Amino acid sequence: MVPARRAAGFTLVEVTVVLAVVLLLAAIAVPMINGYLHDGRRARAEAEAKTIASSLVAFYKDLGVWPARRGGVDNVLYTLCTGPAVPAANPFTNRSAIAEWLLDGVHGDTLDHHLRDNAPGGATQAAYPVTGVQRWRGPYQDAMAPLDPWGRPYLITVRCGTSTSALHWKRLFVISAGPDGAIDTDPDLGPTTDLANDDVGVLVSQRRN
Repeated sequence: MVPARRAAGFTLVEVTVVLAVVLLLAAIAVPMINGYLHDGRRARAEAEAKTIASSLVAFYKDLGVWPARRGGVDNVLYTLCTGPAVPAANPFTNRSAIAEWLLDGVHGDTLDHHLRDNAPGGATQAAYPVTGVQRWRGPYQDAMAPLDPWGRPYLITVRCGTSTSALHWKRLFVISAGPDGAIDTDPDLGPTTDLANDDVGVLVSQRRN
């Protein structure tokens, strides 16, 4: 008598074992992939912040001032941002004076208005001079300054380039809020202030006086 053929297919035990192995591998792989993505975003943010800083320094070398003009009056702006426009609402997950200066309708503007278009506040009649020794020789960027890898603006603390405070606003940074979306860096920006928690960026200049 010929023995009966075993039916093709997997048993419940085999399927369970395979699923367990797949889930185990996924549990190992997903954190590793997330870690690689996180590191990649941080590296991109650092590289972009350095590029923005280089453009700011080139602007300063040409004009002898940091981009802080509004309506033809110098030293009015406190914070610049990347992106096509100043956000209508706070794009960050916390409230920081650095971002509030940007959003208050007086002390904020886009970086592109100064480095790419020579139109502070969008007004060409208030442009930086284009003749003389100290003049605007831009554009200082080839394209619109990008948002950070988490979709938020980089912030540039230009108040530090014009303030006369002996204690505060002495360090000019390009800052990304990082993965948590919160600007954690101390807005007093004293002589020893550094980027805090997961903020990403670069120190552009430090005022000595």
